[in-house]
Formats: sequence, structure tokens, C-alpha cells
Amino acid sequence: MSLTMETSRLVLRPFTENDASVASLNSRQPRVAEEMSDMVLPDEEAGLKWINWINKKAKLDEPWQVLAIELKDEKRCIGLVGVIPQPKIHGEVEILFAISDYYQNCGYATEASRKLVEWFFSMKEDSYLCAIVKTRNIPSQRVVEKLGFEYVEDREIVYDGKSTMFKYYRLQRAI
Repeated sequence: MSLTMETSRLVLRPFTENDASVASLNSRQPRVAEEMSDMVLPDEEAGLKWINWINKKAKLDEPWQVLAIELKDEKRCIGLVGVIPQPKIHGEVEILFAISDYYQNCGYATEASRKLVEWFFSMKEDSYLCAIVKTRNIPSQRVVEKLGFEYVEDREIVYDGKSTMFKYYRLQRAI
């Protein structure tokens, strides 16, 4: 069973093998690659391996989902959104998102993430969800703040082999 969700403009769905080329392309765009350097896919073959890996890890009964964000009208994959236990922060469940450079600043990350947060809290018993955002990544900080995440503290985390400063946020489950 796979997870698919819709918003007014988007379809959130599992990646397919047909997404390998666009997943690689999106990951190599300058802004995406700078902020998510550990997820750069150098070519279509790497994209396919990554898609197969995330689809094998995805489970509806666990907080491990990484979904393609597709524009509903164009049937075009423009990014990803997910929730995963993040080893860099002691296995806390983190929300992550990335939007192709060409489609940024249109509200897609917020729209997709809001839908995934709703799903997460409706399906999981977790009391909170977290987000870690590089301190210089103001657009992503705005997204998590629009979603209601509250800033907790700055954290130094080893990321892609380097010590990097992140802003750490939490979103509490509504009671």
C-alpha cells in the first residue's frame, strides 16, 4: 500500500522510476544543492538508486515517508517532502522538503508540508515533529514557521562531513 495525498494544486505521491531523471536534476540545482548537499544525485542512475532505496524504506505504520511533490495540472515533479527519524538529532522525527529552484517562492513547500504534517499527526502517536534548517536558509525557516513550528535553539550538527549550524524547531501535536 502506498501513500498518496492531494491539495488544491499538488499531488504528494511515492516516487516512481520515471522520476529518476527529474529527481537528479532537481537535486543538482544551485539552491537545492547548497541546502541539501548530502542529497545531490549526480545522474539518472543515482536518482533511480535513491528512489528504489526510499521506496523500500517507506512504511505506512512508521514515520518514514519521502514523497514526490507533483504539480497537479502539469503532472510535473517539482520536489519532495517527507518525515523521517533523523539520526543527526537522536532519531527524532523530522520534516524535510525541497522544491526545484524554478518553482520556489510559490507556496508549494508550505502547501505540501502542511498536508504531510496533517497526515503525520492523524496517523502517529508522536507528540511532536521537528525541523532542522541551516541558519542561513531563511526561506525554509519561513516555511516551518508558517506551519506553526516554534524555534527552540541553534544546534551544531555534523552535516555532509562538516560541522554546520542549524536552527532547531518543534511542532507540538494539537490536543
